[in-house]
Amino acid sequence: MPRLSLIVPFQCDSQALENTLVSVLEVRTSDHELLIVHRGEYQDPYGLGGDEASVVETSSSASLAQQLNAAVQKATGDVVQVVLPGTVLESDWCDDALAAFDELDVDMIALGVTTSTSSDVQYGYDSDAMPQRRFSTEASKIAGPLLAGTMVRRSAIRCLGGWNTRIPSDLIDFEMSLMAKVLDLQVGVVEGGLVRCQEPRPMVLSHYELGRSIGQLACAFSEVPDSAIVVEPLVRRLGHLASGLVNPKLAAERLGWVLGVRDRSWAEPIAGRIAATKKALADRQAAWENQPAVLPNSGFPRSDRDSVRKAA
Repeated sequence: MPRLSLIVPFQCDSQALENTLVSVLEVRTSDHELLIVHRGEYQDPYGLGGDEASVVETSSSASLAQQLNAAVQKATGDVVQVVLPGTVLESDWCDDALAAFDELDVDMIALGVTTSTSSDVQYGYDSDAMPQRRFSTEASKIAGPLLAGTMVRRSAIRCLGGWNTRIPSDLIDFEMSLMAKVLDLQVGVVEGGLVRCQEPRPMVLSHYELGRSIGQLACAFSEVPDSAIVVEPLVRRLGHLASGLVNPKLAAERLGWVLGVRDRSWAEPIAGRIAATKKALADRQAAWENQPAVLPNSGFPRSDRDSVRKAA
């Protein structure tokens, strides 16, 4: 069974996809499996389907979240990583992260992400800013990793029910960061820029729609008991809105937020998603506890740790 499943979703840009496939094929080992997921657009011109890769076809209307979830169902690796088209991987990009999964009690690992437009390394969404969507360049201050730089234990992503298919694709990694914060999932970080994206991930939503959707998520997660997600008073946000009127895009996003946090339409689905994940995580833990413990072998150097977490 492979250690790492690399999922590459095709999103209409053939050149970006080909560049990424070349990068993956150059650096992957026999311990990695490659899955290419598409909506009927990819014709596999190089005949990768078979020994080189598994090609997963979804319906033509599938969202990005639905594509990724379909690929996870086909994946067999202990750990899953999404590799967006246009991404280039360094030769040793996965070594420290996979070692961390073996040695630490973590569900996700954030890899440093850089783009062609910025040399700053981004690790994920700023935990202190939640439920605002703000990127963090400090490895110690993230709630969850970016989609482009995420390694997730396959058992964890299955417990979560995959990426949320009921929200805009622009926000599926942000929503997962909120899930990680609310559920207190363990998120590790590997410092340094190990994943390079040619361009920042394009946003489909308008600034108003983005702000409104983030506000809806903030409202939903803030209503979960003991969630530690707090929505700032609308009076303060309206003040921010007034100060942002000189920037039409910022003003549109802030207006969307003000209206979004009053919209409870996502509250019930998010509450159900969290409840289902808690149960799945508890079932996973019980299953692990019923498995035989991993004992040290006297013929090998002993670890300082008393126990080893079971694989996905």
